[in-house]
Amino acid sequence: MTGADQGGEQGSWASILLIYAIGVLGATTISQAIPVIGDIARVYHAGRQAGWVISIPSALVAIGALLTGWIVDRIGDKRVLVAGCAIVIGGDIGVGLAESIESLLAMRVIEGVGYLCIAVAAITMMTRITHGARRNIALTLWSSFIPMSFAIPLLLAYQLAGTGQWRWAFYGHAIALGACFALAIVQLPGAGTDRAASRSAGLADVIRRPAPYLLGFAFACAAFVQTGIVSTLPHLLSGRYGVSIGAASAVGTLGMVLNAAGCLIVGPLLNRKTPPLGIAAVGVICTVSGGIAIGATFAHFYSAVLVSCLFFLGAGLIVGLWALLPRVAPNRQSIGATSGLVTQITLWGVLFGPPMAFAAQAGGQWTREGANIIIAGLAILICIWLVVSGAGAGIQSNEPVGGRVQSPH
Repeated sequence: MTGADQGGEQGSWASILLIYAIGVLGATTISQAIPVIGDIARVYHAGRQAGWVISIPSALVAIGALLTGWIVDRIGDKRVLVAGCAIVIGGDIGVGLAESIESLLAMRVIEGVGYLCIAVAAITMMTRITHGARRNIALTLWSSFIPMSFAIPLLLAYQLAGTGQWRWAFYGHAIALGACFALAIVQLPGAGTDRAASRSAGLADVIRRPAPYLLGFAFACAAFVQTGIVSTLPHLLSGRYGVSIGAASAVGTLGMVLNAAGCLIVGPLLNRKTPPLGIAAVGVICTVSGGIAIGATFAHFYSAVLVSCLFFLGAGLIVGLWALLPRVAPNRQSIGATSGLVTQITLWGVLFGPPMAFAAQAGGQWTREGANIIIAGLAILICIWLVVSGAGAGIQSNEPVGGRVQSPH
């Protein structure tokens, strides 16, 4: 471990980027199955079960993130993060060796448990080892881990679709995460000089405060809209403009890149003292206008691409407000439980977004989908306003979570 990583000092950028890479690969546990789900369904003659192959990991996070956050606060973020990596690697190998759909689903449950550990422990560690301007940049970088986790399989694993080599989507994931696992053991800092930061149980403090629920609900609304559009966009564009599924899927990939860019913009904006509510307002305006426009019929395919880009960029600005997480934590002893609660509520939006969007599209009722987008946008603004107006009680951006206060310079 480097000296910069200890106690209340700033974590090194090497550590921050490694945590981010682990977070992306952890979230890829969900999306890695999407490009090869057709092959899996054919091999195992899976019908409705094919949907569970994709959704099981996210369902586990939606159910167990708060409890995992409490465990992180009890035993330390690094231990949970490293354990999560090992569990996902084992699950990946198990999926590759599975001989039936039942055993494959069981391995996906194991992968989900590992992703659950990674999702909560990574953001907790990211918050603990940073403060000041670096924390704003680090947390907004973290907020892009979901879109990046979708972009990577779209770019890489789709090459395996239809080749009969679908198992390498999981073996390759295990190899990449294994490399990060080895680096994490050596590079990432332990609990630092303040053991209370990882030993205290702050679960009750978190549950009693409204701010984590409000922030989580804002992100759930954003996830509800974004995952719904992402899941239906390829079929919508292909059917409406006569382009191939590949070309329509490329729009989604571009959208994920723009979404990540929107996330990364938020950190510098916050460091320049831009009001978070203003960032949220711009993000909601772009998301709502772009999302509604996607349902319109344009004369040219590229017009639909432009409004899709507007949507994804706006959604990134909203998700980038993960930087507000320390402000809703009651104290530094409960950052794990706080991140767990916010993550858990967020994943409910991920679960409900695609089914609602598919239902609206199947019924030819984009007007209903537009109403959902508007309602979600208003809810996001209200929640962020309430969080910002009451943020003074939480951990401030210049306060180290893991030890003595050091100058951010």
